[in-house]
Amino acid sequence: MKATKNNQLLFTPREFKDIGNRNIEYIKEFINTANSKLDAINSITKNSHAIAADAVTAMICENQDSVNSAISLDTTNKMSVCLRDGEIILRIVCYLLITNDESVLAKNCLKDLKNTYLAIGVPLKNAIRVVELMRDSTISDLQCTVDSMMGDKCFLPDLISNTEFQFERIINLLK
Repeated sequence: MKATKNNQLLFTPREFKDIGNRNIEYIKEFINTANSKLDAINSITKNSHAIAADAVTAMICENQDSVNSAISLDTTNKMSVCLRDGEIILRIVCYLLITNDESVLAKNCLKDLKNTYLAIGVPLKNAIRVVELMRDSTISDLQCTVDSMMGDKCFLPDLISNTEFQFERIINLLK
């Protein structure tokens, strides 16, 4: 390989011959799998608002006392914070699925998420339940998205496992 004026790498004819059909097929498979994985992750981002809203609504339906109790002052504010954070959590999970850069967990709102919920009176068990519900919806979204795709879907089990792992890391921040 040689560099051009713009620092782009070019293959010489001999190097291009050495790639071979088997390697080209491997490269095509790698690109197709990566694109499919990105399409699945993009689906989570597109549906983040609905996933977060459904999770918060489901948690409230499961825990009516959290809305009806004396400590539920300013419930609208608490719900809006939970919705906002739910969407942020989903975007961070997507980022982690693409990059696996765990430093993002220490550099943003997740670092002090537990303290935020304690300060505004959101019970941590409820916040954890919302994240669990978002995890379940996200995995369901991934499965539906990948099921509708053509081609090899062998990346799905690893993607689901990694998704569960990333949500578990966030849940542990709230414990």
